[in-house]
Amino acid sequence: MKLYIMRHAQASFNAPSDSERSITLLGADQTKELILEHAGKLADINLVWSSDLKRAKQTAAIVTEMLGLEPSEKTFLSPDGDLRKVLSELQNLRATDCLLLVSHQPLVGELVGSLLDGNIRRAHPYSTSEVIALKLDMFEPGMATLVGQYLPS
Repeated sequence: MKLYIMRHAQASFNAPSDSERSITLLGADQTKELILEHAGKLADINLVWSSDLKRAKQTAAIVTEMLGLEPSEKTFLSPDGDLRKVLSELQNLRATDCLLLVSHQPLVGELVGSLLDGNIRRAHPYSTSEVIALKLDMFEPGMATLVGQYLPS
């Protein structure tokens, strides 16, 4: 099974609260360019989960529109989400599912670190709009293999 883990697009700090921060025009453009550039590699995605924070929802909306999918909001994908809860939810995926997860730092970095190395202290230092592609047979620490890293131009 493949799992794609994406950090939301560049976001503005001009908002009444962290949860209401919108992505910038640059962030939207970078996300669109990234998806276009790597469309062939991302073609197997059939599910998209996003955090319920505005910037992640906006990023997921761009991706799903371009891939012809519908996003599903998940409150457990907040920036300070519980990694164990995320891993537990991933266990419910079917073998035919290919998920793109759109969330925030530090959660996405810790998830990649955990799945690749079994250690959140080896968290991946994500850029905005970056996608990490993992191949794995089970959602357990240290059980994934890195198969792709896609960065915005």
